[in-house]
Amino acid sequence: VPEPAHRSLRKFRDPVATACTACGSACAVRAFRDGGLPVQIVPNPDAGDLGGVCPRAFAALEAFRDPARVTRPLRRTGPRGSGTFEPVTWDEALDTVAEALARGPERAYFDLGRPDPLAGSVLERLGVRHRIDAAASLRWGAREAQRAVYGAPLAAPDLSRVRTLLLVGAQPWDEAEGIGRVGKGLAELRARGGRILCLSPYERATGSVADEWIPIRPGSETLVVLGILRVLLTQGGFDAEAFGRWVGLAPEKVLEALVPYSVDLVEAASGLSALSLVRLAREFRAGAPSLAWVDAAGNPEAEALEAAAAVLNATQGDPEAAGLRLAHPLRWLPGFEATEPRTRAIKDLLAGNEGAGLYLAYRSNPVYEAPRSRSVRRAFTEEDRIGLVVAFDTHLTETARVADLVLPAPTDFELWNLVGGYDAEGKAWVLLQQPVPRTPPEPRWLQRPDAPLEALFDGPPNAPVGEARQLGDVLLAVGRRVDEGFAESFPYPDTGAYVRYLCDTLPPLAADGGYAALAGTGVWRARRAGYPWARENGFPTASGVLEVAGRLAHRMPTDLKRLEGEDFALVVTRPPELDPAFPVSARGREIRHENPLWLHPEAARALGLSEGDWARVRTEVGEARVRVRLAQGIHPRAAVLSWGFGHDEAPGAGWWREHGPGVSVAQVAPFRTDRHGAQAWKALRVSVSRA
Repeated sequence: VPEPAHRSLRKFRDPVATACTACGSACAVRAFRDGGLPVQIVPNPDAGDLGGVCPRAFAALEAFRDPARVTRPLRRTGPRGSGTFEPVTWDEALDTVAEALARGPERAYFDLGRPDPLAGSVLERLGVRHRIDAAASLRWGAREAQRAVYGAPLAAPDLSRVRTLLLVGAQPWDEAEGIGRVGKGLAELRARGGRILCLSPYERATGSVADEWIPIRPGSETLVVLGILRVLLTQGGFDAEAFGRWVGLAPEKVLEALVPYSVDLVEAASGLSALSLVRLAREFRAGAPSLAWVDAAGNPEAEALEAAAAVLNATQGDPEAAGLRLAHPLRWLPGFEATEPRTRAIKDLLAGNEGAGLYLAYRSNPVYEAPRSRSVRRAFTEEDRIGLVVAFDTHLTETARVADLVLPAPTDFELWNLVGGYDAEGKAWVLLQQPVPRTPPEPRWLQRPDAPLEALFDGPPNAPVGEARQLGDVLLAVGRRVDEGFAESFPYPDTGAYVRYLCDTLPPLAADGGYAALAGTGVWRARRAGYPWARENGFPTASGVLEVAGRLAHRMPTDLKRLEGEDFALVVTRPPELDPAFPVSARGREIRHENPLWLHPEAARALGLSEGDWARVRTEVGEARVRVRLAQGIHPRAAVLSWGFGHDEAPGAGWWREHGPGVSVAQVAPFRTDRHGAQAWKALRVSVSRA
């Protein structure tokens, strides 16, 4: 593991352009090196609005030098789950993985927490059916709902076009992908006089910087949007003809479906007053261009919520002109398409429907993150249930501690990839993610007898440090072991060679200088727009318009009905600075020291609880003892806990030795899945009492 970086002006030497994919999005960054190793990062100035850094980017930089990193392949020596390991060679580890895969690729699970350019095509070639995207699993229900309504998932909106932003359940300043760029867009919206209206059960940073935060009852988000939509359609004042072109239905037909959602019903169920509902509808119409941004992730009513927001935005006449964007992929770039959400896969394993021959978790931690995590841990220790468990990660996570093999993974600044999308003008862009470290350091590289002559000018190659390998490298090696014709289809020695090949052969990139040009600036931009605008091409649905018929209906989750007394809706927050990929890093442990239970003062008073008291949080699968904190910015029927605490191992000194690692939400969360098999985190009921 590299020594700690120098805290001096040496932090701004030897720059290299790369991309950070730590949060599920992609931001262009410029990294600086000292002795060939990264010591500082800043937004890439050559990338314009694609550049950005956030707390997770700095966490990745700290994780690179963390002394607790896994640095070599390990094999368990005791019973599974004992956490005892011995070093092995990469060849031994690869042979073991290849043997397990060859016994039945249809029973292999690959759980990916970071993107890899080779994963999609190689896993499909090898016949792996269970392909999981850890980040996408959290938003699986929302993305499937968006596909049903729009024909494709939504991208982050173009906030430069928005004058009035209505947030219902969405808190982009706290949890949006690409939080650095989104936060900048929200700040610029405020600076030019725009308005942000936030409706949610918990205020957080988004509500505190919005022009207005209005608390609503947990689980009522869909009902609130339907109520605003009914008021707006009843009042009129919008382009009915344009509305019909986008929705495929006349306003009168939509109103028929909204008859049950009167302002009185919305007020009784959500706590939002009838006057506020009418006022919000008027502000949305008068403050054009307006955009409704909802967060349907973890919501069992995801389709209804997305459909209601889509129709509300259609009242603007042209929702794309108001900032709406679909996440159209650049189809000429390699991608990874997950086949199922993690919760569905884990539930099948727990139920014994189909045992797994191999479960490989790459930069993901299912034993910690899955609901009923204690039961999941037990299942992963049963060898007759899962034949081989492989944790391919930077640290000894909970999954690594029950694994048969632990493989050293690169951190986010040691990866090869190409990521792309469309900018606000509809022009395609591509970012090159390349390893920042030079390995070995330049003086040692020049002393090697096999160093090529060009090394005198170019220096050593960029690559992960030590024995860390990228997932693509491992898949190439495993593929050659199990498939005789594999090398002919995938002739690349490693992932870096594949990415360089793509840069030099994909026509858009090759025409502008290929890898040599992209490695210097880190970003490529198209000269002409190529985004398939819905106003010109229609939505990518079967009808070409928004598919909302039959979806404008509200059903309050059963567990969230009649909340009173000790019963609350559990609101799970995911702080952006707590990256689950670094649970045992020193920096990750020191960002936040505790995970309290946040309650409204009135709700706490009714339970006899005060600031700092200990409370017991119970569900049908477990309970936890937590410290109480009080805040006015919470709905009285909401109880708030944060994600990212309660890990197995805490540092053995200081605050953690006395107070422990905090509470893991997953330990007390039962399985609550939506129609797509994704976990419905926004439909959990808990009981709170004095401990």
